[in-house]
Amino acid sequence: MTEERKGECQGNVDKCTVGADCPIYGTLGRAGRDGKRRIKGCGDPQARGKRNRTKGDSKARIARKKLGLVATGHLGSRHEEDWSGFFRVEVKAGAQVGPIWTRFRDASNQSKASKSLGDIRPFAMIAMPDGTSEGIVLMSLTEFAELTALLTQTEGAR
Repeated sequence: MTEERKGECQGNVDKCTVGADCPIYGTLGRAGRDGKRRIKGCGDPQARGKRNRTKGDSKARIARKKLGLVATGHLGSRHEEDWSGFFRVEVKAGAQVGPIWTRFRDASNQSKASKSLGDIRPFAMIAMPDGTSEGIVLMSLTEFAELTALLTQTEGAR
């Protein structure tokens, strides 16, 4: 017996965020743990959670590879706690980092506009919240990877 490729989404209609148009008709994906097949863009909580986890795992994998870190856990663990390296890492992705990215991008553009000709130093934004003397350092992943590679080489030369 062959499964139909197209049909109405089988996600939880009561909790779907798509609205009055739910269930949507389209190409059905593979069955989830609950045995239901959903279409791309399904708005029920299980489908949203799976998309969020997949996106986070993908971003974490990209970051780990760019930084040259090794996942010491089972099958290249998706858990940052199992990554080797000189520092601990926590990768965040999605809408929650949008405002941080906007502030970083604006600060980087401001710095580039006033940068001297021939200045090759990497850019780092320092965020100093009110009520604390502590700050947060933000760098692009590429520049951070280059910086850590230089520091590792310098440390190895000693």
